[in-house]
Amino acid sequence: MAQIKAGERVDYMYSDELQIIQAADEFAFSLDTLLLANEVKEYLKPRSLVADLCAGNGAASLYLAYQTLAHFDAVEVQPEVASQAKRSVALNHLENRIEVHVGDVKNAWQILPKDYYDVVMVNPPYFKVPAGHKLNPDRKKAIARHELLINLDQIIAISSGLLKMKGKMVMVHRPERLGEIIASCAQHDLSVKVIQPFLSHRGDDSNLVVIVAKKHVAATGLVLKDGIVVHEADGEFTPAIQAIITEQKPPAKYYYFYVLLCQDGTFYGGFTDDVQARVATHNAGKGAKYTQTRRPVHLLYSEKFPLKRQALKREYWFKHHDRAWKEQFLRAHGVSW
Repeated sequence: MAQIKAGERVDYMYSDELQIIQAADEFAFSLDTLLLANEVKEYLKPRSLVADLCAGNGAASLYLAYQTLAHFDAVEVQPEVASQAKRSVALNHLENRIEVHVGDVKNAWQILPKDYYDVVMVNPPYFKVPAGHKLNPDRKKAIARHELLINLDQIIAISSGLLKMKGKMVMVHRPERLGEIIASCAQHDLSVKVIQPFLSHRGDDSNLVVIVAKKHVAATGLVLKDGIVVHEADGEFTPAIQAIITEQKPPAKYYYFYVLLCQDGTFYGGFTDDVQARVATHNAGKGAKYTQTRRPVHLLYSEKFPLKRQALKREYWFKHHDRAWKEQFLRAHGVSW
């Protein structure tokens, strides 16, 4: 159902399990985003509330929503990039887990509730803009990389205001700005607790860090982790990075949302752990009351989910739309009847 606009493409992430809409020659997510999301994953519980600031095209929220049951509010200032995020959310059927907000992170307190989130994750612009510095001519990339619209201290102040007490801000950044980050966190009631360095090759200096800061706690107890090497000598990703990009943990059992075409031309949406057996049950008159008098029924469409709750939510979501919407949904998924 997601529209792909001119100049865009659909790419894949996390072993091709997730689809993401990106501009063909403009803004695209990078490995930094996945390293950030992988660290955030360690702190999430099923009902965790996450604010994703400087969200770009939503890659971090998509990655985490696929692997966890947390809920995400993503904020992105650039309307075109936020549009890609919204359409990627729809493409992956994660509308009930991720909401994308178009707006300036400086105004996040007007967009999102204060003192509300368990985790704030941030992939901010890394670079200041010295006088006379030549910026990338691509405005989208320049905004993503340089502090044109917001600076580091403003981002940290906003993050602190969004967090609950003892909530965590997780940020990916450059190591040369680590001193500024720690100082700014201290000014805004955040204590840096974990620093995870990354280095391109063994023997190199670190060129990236993921920082975890906790709100309204003592400043003691900082953990400086061993650096993670990104590339082997031959340029391939190391096993540690491959696990972040491609690791899959298939569940022992899958659950399905399905759509039937009834004899009277109506649609029925349901949930099951065995689609073919469930269709046979409907046609035997032992399924839902709705289908008992509308037999035979034919399977039109099904979606697979690793969690029962996800399939049930998808069923509820489908049933609470009108006929015109359901027809549009089915056509967008290549279904005719």
